[in-house]
Amino acid sequence: MVNDTEYIVRRLTPTECARLQGFPDWWCSDIVTENPTDEEIKNWQNIFDEYNKAVGKNIKPKSEKQIIEWLKNPHSDSEEYKMWGNGVSLPIVCFVLSGIVYYSQLSVQ
Repeated sequence: MVNDTEYIVRRLTPTECARLQGFPDWWCSDIVTENPTDEEIKNWQNIFDEYNKAVGKNIKPKSEKQIIEWLKNPHSDSEEYKMWGNGVSLPIVCFVLSGIVYYSQLSVQ
């Protein structure tokens, strides 16, 4: 029966998703900037502008207030789920790169 409530499916937390990808629990912790400097704000404005140019978006640049708000809460759980889902597993990357190094050293000798 479809409406059977005997089973409950629990969604993974962003931290659990990070663990599955091989990253430590603290990887996305403490990325909040409560009081950004003027230099940090200008840097982020430039980054957003360059991104918009690179992807061909012709939109109004983010204001200083928008960037400050974003730095106080840079990502939501849904954004973090996207990040982990679109990423690659760190142990696999290390394994592949170590194989490349190993075989490139064999060919040099």
